[in-house]
Amino acid sequence: MLPTGVISDTVQAMGRAIVQGEWQAGELLPMEAELADKFGVGRNALREAVKVLAGKGLIRTARRYGTRIADRSEWNCLDVDVLRWRLHDRASHAKFRREVAQFRELFEPGAAAMAALNAMPEERENILKIAGSMQDTATTQAIETDIAFHLAILQATHNTLIQGLGTPLEEMLRNLFLADLKLTEQGLSYDPNPTLHLALANAIAGGRAEEARYIAMAFVIRGAEGADRLEMPTTSTQK
Repeated sequence: MLPTGVISDTVQAMGRAIVQGEWQAGELLPMEAELADKFGVGRNALREAVKVLAGKGLIRTARRYGTRIADRSEWNCLDVDVLRWRLHDRASHAKFRREVAQFRELFEPGAAAMAALNAMPEERENILKIAGSMQDTATTQAIETDIAFHLAILQATHNTLIQGLGTPLEEMLRNLFLADLKLTEQGLSYDPNPTLHLALANAIAGGRAEEARYIAMAFVIRGAEGADRLEMPTTSTQK
């Protein structure tokens, strides 16, 4: 059962504090009474929140060991909350955008080529339909359409392992695109780019695997370039 109410609020506040570095890996958490006071909750709610965070890999609890912050390598970095907690400033946004681009590079170009070869006629039609419905305007609805497009391609590979990457990809893209939507600098704010999506859809629909691979790689390159620009001083990105 997902936590609700005060427990959920405590999970959010405490998880954000951990991910954003308030405590370092291996560090012993403050005493229960101190934490309860810090987050303004009772001890029972705090204990339940700690259990949730332990389940996300952020905390390790053991007798004679105490409750400590787990090493980052132990975190469930594909967890929806952990993904969201990572994005808290420009530097974390840039790092996240780069890591998402690297993750996508590992499988999306190949998945696009595979979809061009394996997609059923109705799947090709659906991919074209989604691409055709994309608008130039950057909105939350455009983001959902964008995500649906990329997930449809994974499904069209008919490879169960690649299809299994859909959930983490969905959460990564949603968190990244929503963060991008808040940016105001030209070339950095979320851009639906219906032209590029339609080009990829046409390549897949036409069974042109290498063309689909090449166009899918263009999405990755755009993401990496965005990370580079985010790492520049703000005054430079606004010119």
